[in-house]
Amino acid sequence: RNSVKSQSIVETIFLTFYGGVRKKVEFVTFGKEHVEEAKKIGWENYQEERVFVPALPKDVKIWDLDYFAQNGLGVAALDQGKLAGFLCYFSPWSNAFDTKDSSGTFSPLHANGAVKKNRYRIYQDMYEEVSKRLASQNVQILGVSLYAHDNESKSALFEYGFGMRCKDSIRKIENPDLAQIENKDLVFEELPLSEFPTVRELRRELNEHLKEPPCFMQSDDKDFNQWITKVEKGDRRTFVAKKNGRTIAYLDVADEAENFVTFHPKMKNLQGAYCKPEYRGLKIIDDLLVYVSILLKSEGIEYIGVDYESYNPAANRFWTKHFMEYTNSVTRKIELWCKDYN
Repeated sequence: RNSVKSQSIVETIFLTFYGGVRKKVEFVTFGKEHVEEAKKIGWENYQEERVFVPALPKDVKIWDLDYFAQNGLGVAALDQGKLAGFLCYFSPWSNAFDTKDSSGTFSPLHANGAVKKNRYRIYQDMYEEVSKRLASQNVQILGVSLYAHDNESKSALFEYGFGMRCKDSIRKIENPDLAQIENKDLVFEELPLSEFPTVRELRRELNEHLKEPPCFMQSDDKDFNQWITKVEKGDRRTFVAKKNGRTIAYLDVADEAENFVTFHPKMKNLQGAYCKPEYRGLKIIDDLLVYVSILLKSEGIEYIGVDYESYNPAANRFWTKHFMEYTNSVTRKIELWCKDYN
């Protein structure tokens, strides 16, 4: 691959082979002049995913890109002056992705995309450009949310050292029925806010589980206490399964999650689930999901979403039984010891 530097500090010209035809692909800082074309590409990418995941709603509103047009961090790939792809990301923050000492950033689902033709190569070249920018800012971790069935973009980043981290999944509420509940001896109910503290120990057990191999999600008592304070102020709804008056499992539901699909007005999002170890294998969370689905459908909800770590074996096995994934978030740790990029 041949490349030449442009006179502009913010531009790099790549001469590369796309589809067997030698073309000039220019990388410039993503700006407001790219927003409308980027939104069109984003919408087309979403429609591609809907072919594989028909549960995805038709009438979503993809978030705007004004923030990314203003922060001056993302890149736009121009093929003969026309937008072919874009890769934007949030301003970096410290202690990113469960680390205690690494600066990181993230490109959410609506902040990256590419046309279908030569998408594999476009994503690789966009990352090459972005990686130089991140290195100059001493950013060590980059996360990117991609559509789960977009094998071109996923393969492009996997080849460049990224690994899977998280998934978003969805299901459409069909015809849940109490007859589907297998554990007839259990009581299922939604907790009032005043009783949220009764689930605190189960939440702590889940937090400890996520610290263990193979998850390695780091947190300390301060992190947990800050999180539990927020939860117990009512940022979600909590449903529980009880046996002989004892709470043995819970499932949390929130109005919104982390991508534009989850903000659909007829969608709710699962934010955590846990069953005590001695009751696992009895389909208690399955039954709790049926109960929650019945209640949500009665409230006019049509979709349920969930996000979870793909490297959490219990979660990965359970949610893939009941939901279809539509995003894969991938991350890469960038080692900066080898060169001073500043």
